[in-house]
Amino acid sequence: MSRLKRVLLLIESSRAYGRGCLAGVAAYVRAHRHWRVLHVERSLNEALPSFLARGQADGVIARIETPRLADAIDRLGLPTVDLLGTHRPRGGGMLDTDSRQCARLAADHFLSRGFRHMGYCGYPGISFSDERGRHFAEYLASLGHETFVFDHAVKERAGDHIIARERGGELSERNVAPWLRSLPKPAAVFACNDIRGRQVLASCERAGLNVPDDVAVLGVDNDEVICDLSIPPLSSIEPDTRRLGYEGAAMLDRLMAGELPPDGVILIPPRAVRVRPSTDVLAVDDRETAAALRYVRNHACEGITVGVVARRLALSRTTLDRRFRRLLGRGVKAEIDRIRVQRAKQLLDETDYKISVVAEMAGYGLAPQFVTAFKRLVGCTPGAYRARGVR
Repeated sequence: MSRLKRVLLLIESSRAYGRGCLAGVAAYVRAHRHWRVLHVERSLNEALPSFLARGQADGVIARIETPRLADAIDRLGLPTVDLLGTHRPRGGGMLDTDSRQCARLAADHFLSRGFRHMGYCGYPGISFSDERGRHFAEYLASLGHETFVFDHAVKERAGDHIIARERGGELSERNVAPWLRSLPKPAAVFACNDIRGRQVLASCERAGLNVPDDVAVLGVDNDEVICDLSIPPLSSIEPDTRRLGYEGAAMLDRLMAGELPPDGVILIPPRAVRVRPSTDVLAVDDRETAAALRYVRNHACEGITVGVVARRLALSRTTLDRRFRRLLGRGVKAEIDRIRVQRAKQLLDETDYKISVVAEMAGYGLAPQFVTAFKRLVGCTPGAYRARGVR
């Protein structure tokens, strides 16, 4: 019987993101049963454990946040996979959440609620934060919208890594509040992560701004504790951290078997926006269009048609479609399909229901219609989407 591979996990369990990665690694270990894992309890920015020496492990999965940790891991000379996407280990591989897709989800979420004034608030100088902000602004620019970016890096700077920046809460709130007041209203603000989102919410309170009516706020990570402790509870983009951990473990297995790492960073798309009160609003002046949007949101999965919506509002289908296109950039049917497919993705992620049952629950009477719409919007069939996920 071959010896179990010893794998060191340098992944924090103090954050929801890290716990999700660990859950994905655990799923891989349960499925393959040829590893013995050593998980070191740590913070994201801690150094390599002093007791670790060459020969005590066969491979490493880490979230490498600092150059110091990157150098220490390189000196071990072990096959290594990084799940943060900032520092590539020597001869190792990297995976990360797809920031471009996070940015697009955020922008589409705001646009679908009728917002026309959108801002980005990150931690200037932190690589993942700058990347998300850049993608957010570029995507909105491609649709003809300006992005208002918080960039008070010098005033706010509290350290060179994310933990120090996140802990500068009071200073951060004082700097962010004037920026929030300066935004045209109603505004929607995309925060680089949930901790930043919570700081933006506190800054709104400091600035006397109502959330979500004056400013809607969206974070990233879907850390349920942080989101639910926020006032009001924070909407957030949920990254697929379980898949990130699982795919990272599979990559390390290949590296330990002698394969070369892939070039570049393997990007894992986020799962969905989890809506809570901080963005649960429609920023639409046109009462009839707002009512139609609200009706579509509430009843899209009940088999409604464009004709049903038009009759409900006593508008012609042509008029209603023109208003939707002016507001959202897509017609009523496209918005109904978008909401149905989002519901279907949630069901595929969270249940074992048959595809035909998912189709019915998402509002499609016939499974072939559902498969066609899903493939058009997601790029793959419902079965392929479910198969690539890690449960």
